[in-house]
Amino acid sequence: MSPSAFACYLLVIVLTQAESEVDFRFTQHLYNVSIPENSVAKTYATQAPGAERMGIHVRSNALSDVRYKIVDGDRDKFFKAEDRLIGDFCFLFIRTRTGNNDVLNRERKDKYVLQVRATAMKRDGKQKVSFSTDTTVVVTVLDTNDLNPLFYPTEYNTTVFEDTPVHQSILKVVAEDADLGRNGEIYYSFAEETDKFAIHPMSGVISLSRPLRYNEGTYHELTVLGQDRGGVFRQGSGMVSKAKVRIRVKKVNFFAPEIRIRHHPQIVENSNADIFAIVNVSDKDGGIHGEIKSLEIVDGDPDGHFRIRPTKQKGEFNIEVLKLLDRESTPQGYTLKLRAVDRGVPPRESYKSVPVHLTDLNDNAPVFNKEIYEVKVPETAPVNTPLIRLKVTDADEGRNAQVFLEIVGGNEGGEFTINPETGMLYTAVPLDAESKQFYSLTVSAIDQGNAGTRKQSSAKVKIYVEDTNDNDPIFDKPEVTVWIDENMPAGTAVTTVHAKDRDRGENAYISYLIANINKVPFEIDHFSGVIKTAALLDYESMRREYVLRVRASDWGLPYRRQTEMQLTVKVKDINDNRPQFEKVDCVGHIPRYVSIGSEIITLSAIDFDAGNIIYYRIVSGNEDGCFSIDATSGTITVSCDLNDIRVNEREINVTATDGTHFADIARVQIKLVNSKRGTLASGRLLSDDTGAFDCKDTGVARRLTEVLAAAENNNKPQTEEEFPMMPTRYGQNLKSPEFIDFPAEIKVNESVALGTTLVKLKARDRDLGYNGKLIYGISGGDKHSQFCVDMDSGELKVIGYLDRERESEYFLNITLYDLGKPQKSTSRMLPITVLDVNDNEPVFERALASFRVTENAHNGTVIFRANATDADSGDNAKVTYSLVTDTKDFAVDKFTGALTVASNLDRERRDLYELRIRATDGGGKGPDNPPLYSEALVRISIDDINDNAPKFSLPAYTVKIREDIPKGSVVAVVTASDPDLGSDGEVLYSLEDSDSDGTFKIDRLSGTIRTTKPLDFEERQVHSLIAFAIDKGNPPLSSEATVTVYVVDVNENMHAPQFSDLVLNGTVKENQPVGTVVMQVNASDADPPGGDSNIEYSIRGGDGIGIFSIDNEGK
Repeated sequence: MSPSAFACYLLVIVLTQAESEVDFRFTQHLYNVSIPENSVAKTYATQAPGAERMGIHVRSNALSDVRYKIVDGDRDKFFKAEDRLIGDFCFLFIRTRTGNNDVLNRERKDKYVLQVRATAMKRDGKQKVSFSTDTTVVVTVLDTNDLNPLFYPTEYNTTVFEDTPVHQSILKVVAEDADLGRNGEIYYSFAEETDKFAIHPMSGVISLSRPLRYNEGTYHELTVLGQDRGGVFRQGSGMVSKAKVRIRVKKVNFFAPEIRIRHHPQIVENSNADIFAIVNVSDKDGGIHGEIKSLEIVDGDPDGHFRIRPTKQKGEFNIEVLKLLDRESTPQGYTLKLRAVDRGVPPRESYKSVPVHLTDLNDNAPVFNKEIYEVKVPETAPVNTPLIRLKVTDADEGRNAQVFLEIVGGNEGGEFTINPETGMLYTAVPLDAESKQFYSLTVSAIDQGNAGTRKQSSAKVKIYVEDTNDNDPIFDKPEVTVWIDENMPAGTAVTTVHAKDRDRGENAYISYLIANINKVPFEIDHFSGVIKTAALLDYESMRREYVLRVRASDWGLPYRRQTEMQLTVKVKDINDNRPQFEKVDCVGHIPRYVSIGSEIITLSAIDFDAGNIIYYRIVSGNEDGCFSIDATSGTITVSCDLNDIRVNEREINVTATDGTHFADIARVQIKLVNSKRGTLASGRLLSDDTGAFDCKDTGVARRLTEVLAAAENNNKPQTEEEFPMMPTRYGQNLKSPEFIDFPAEIKVNESVALGTTLVKLKARDRDLGYNGKLIYGISGGDKHSQFCVDMDSGELKVIGYLDRERESEYFLNITLYDLGKPQKSTSRMLPITVLDVNDNEPVFERALASFRVTENAHNGTVIFRANATDADSGDNAKVTYSLVTDTKDFAVDKFTGALTVASNLDRERRDLYELRIRATDGGGKGPDNPPLYSEALVRISIDDINDNAPKFSLPAYTVKIREDIPKGSVVAVVTASDPDLGSDGEVLYSLEDSDSDGTFKIDRLSGTIRTTKPLDFEERQVHSLIAFAIDKGNPPLSSEATVTVYVVDVNENMHAPQFSDLVLNGTVKENQPVGTVVMQVNASDADPPGGDSNIEYSIRGGDGIGIFSIDNEGK
């Protein structure tokens, strides 16, 4: 049903009113009224139903002559204010004036604000008192459907590509209507029916409802109607505007160019070949869209080695070599990316990759990783000691990159050899740093290209032979005799010994020592070899000849080499002792009668120096010459008559000399006595050693005896060995080296890391020193330079990567040498077995394969049988197969590798499978050593069969449309999809509309449902349709969907009821019973007969507490 329209009037029932004071004012300060535009004269503006009545209460009978006047807001004089007094209320009415040629136009002005003034008179005695008050009345001009929709522009032109998708918007038409509400709402429709286009009834958007084909028509002209909704129910033709829409179909460049290539399988680098490939480009489009604009290289040739030139034949191009190609600068070759562009609008382009594989030309010489190599080798290195591995690369490939090395210079003595394949440099003979300590080898690398094209390069290898302590120090003379004076101070240099060592460095640094067991009074400077006295030497008391064993020792490691010489030091006697008297301070008595020549005393002096002759003389006390002394014997005799001496005592001072030194003064005190002759022995006063003199003994004789005894003792022949024996380690090399616990076999994994120690060989030599110092070497069996043995420690290490698949067993000849002279050696054979490690993944016979299978293939169908092999051995070579790709549609046999269908296939669910088959070997133990695997890619394309019925996007469609939409409007678009390919997937639509009497139709190609006739909500509110979709398969498959169309009611109640007057006046007596008829009111409705024109009455207000009631008859 349509919404009801209301009309109100004011029913005034007059009752008795009490007198009150004058209160002259409007009931409201502001009133709102409305009036339709284009209203004729004397049309009254109305208030909204239930609004406060507009006017003034007149409560005093003294007020009279109440008038209303518009004083402002009505410049165009459209309105007039009227008054009507009903009872005690004076109503204010606003109406249109008469005699005004202009009319209200909402589109020009939709609101007027009027200032209304009320005036009244009151008689006060003979005088009249006037009253006035003001209010505001807002007059809203209501819209009427007085304007037609207007298109702007009235003609539309657009161009649509023929590949524009169905239901895509292509154009929007716009019409405008200045009316309000439904009067200004516009419905759009086509003047003629069309299946190719649809227009939205409200937005004016034109869309495609069928695909456009340039070949079916290049131009479409449509007439669009625009009608406002207010005119839909208007009697007569209605207010309709028209616009022309011209649509031109533009041909589309559907197909991109196709590129086909005929190219040479390979091209030799640096060749002068001009044409590498011939390219044919074609396009399935016709006309300009099928013409080829260009073919160019857009990627893969950054340096511009290639170019493309068209031939005289249409669509044919040559790829030409523009610059010399170098395989080494691009070892992976080139992948040229071609782009072909047609002349279509817009142009289409396609791409194709062209691999260019360059065949190698032997144009690169081998390159050493260094120009000069430097290596140090100890001179004790045994024969076949690995020195350095020379690394050589060749940028070529194949045999052109296979390099052999040889020594071409600096090896005149054949001291070195090189492994031509591995580049390991070895010693070939024992080296001697003293003979030659530097070698400069020239090593040449020659590739194995074809004869005449071989390239070579060379590098220098500087070999420094490091000195080892293999030479003894040698003295200039093995025996030397020197003399030294006795009594020289300690620190006096005796001589300097000198030894030389042919070694270098610390091995040639020499220190000296005196190796005598017994202590000798000499010391030697350990570095200069200067021998000095360590004490004062005394010829008389000490040894007079010393035999020193001087030892020279170098600083070599691990042992010092030593040699000795004999140095004889003879002490030369010098006159270094003064004579010493045996007795001094002699006192004696001599008679005066002693005759001249009588010996009175003999003084004896001793000189410790050997062979010295002592002479005596009187130095004082004999001035008168009465005494004399024998110069050689020291005997003092009388030389004068003692009686002549006046004094009784004489003191004679005697000295002794050896010709150089003088003894201390020996004092002889003589007392002369007068005694008788004959009391003393004739001619001699001293008859014994004591004689007549009393002397003080100096002990010199005793000391001389001691010195002589010491000299005899010190110089007697030695009874024990005075010199130590040279250490036995410097003796002869008597014993041969021998291995200890030599391993019978060594097993090693081929994955062993470089530098790994396989075993530490043990050996011994019962000799000492260098005779027992051992070095190790590999003298044979290492043809791939895989091993080395530390010459000192005996650690056998891996220096080259092992590969069991290339060599599974080695027999190394381990040789053990000592450093004695002559050198002794021994050898043992050491078998080394290389154990397999899982280092080779399985290799597929075919790593990439493609197959096609129909989607109805049975389970178990074998598609492909994978085959992989593993170069390892044992469990490491056992291969099992698995499917890596997560799918239940296929399975692979674990042992045979057969790939089979395992589930029902559905091309519509998945049309391409890229299956990764994994071949896993049986190696690998534990999480840190997983088994190895490789994968093959199998592409399986699923071929289609018609096994799918079309499927609607929704099982049921529900739409709502207004009942007043134009005929031919699109109600809904149903879409069904069929995932099958080709005609099996093409869908046609149909509609079952048996209960709707052909109100709707469906486009058989696009599924667009349109109205074929006007709708009427009052006649039918719901339409139930069934849409069918059928494919073109054989046999065809179909499906259906329900389409429910709800018709939405539109308010057709265009007019509100109208009372005959705005205020009706009625009276009733008081005390009337309930149900008394007071009066009857009547209203009319301009709508067509029916529900929209039926009138119901009700009291909306003013009846107090419900004193009055009204029925549907207006009573």
